[in-house]
Amino acid sequence: MEKEIRREKEDTSVEDLGEDSLSKTEATSLVDWLKGTLGDKAHKVQITKRLSSHPCLVSVEEMAAARHFVRTSLQSIPEDQRYKLLEPTLQINPSHPIMKKLSLLKDNNPQLAELLAKQVFDNAMVTAGLVDDPRRVTGNLNELITKLLESH
Repeated sequence: MEKEIRREKEDTSVEDLGEDSLSKTEATSLVDWLKGTLGDKAHKVQITKRLSSHPCLVSVEEMAAARHFVRTSLQSIPEDQRYKLLEPTLQINPSHPIMKKLSLLKDNNPQLAELLAKQVFDNAMVTAGLVDDPRRVTGNLNELITKLLESH
């Protein structure tokens, strides 16, 4: 994933997100909605301009230690408590097509938007190496696929 991160200095300002991006208002609204939708799973939700081809990423303090902790200790801890311990930060790419579509879906199809939000968060957790058993994300994925297929 390192290749996917632009090497420019990180700019956490949401003033200028770029030409092909959500507006400041849309991005802020999406961040607030994601915070409410993901609840305790995401400690923080932020906008980043560092990503080029991924919709989002998850970061935690001391990533290497967190990955080791996941491999060695998390099996015995209930899922809801895992997020409290890890305190993951979800960083979203406001110019990615998935985030732009999610911004529209949250108002037009909230049920589908919620499934999509949870799936992209789970995908980011797997990519970050913070899920001890990636099979647990398939339940939400199957529900998302089912919902998408209902409209076709």
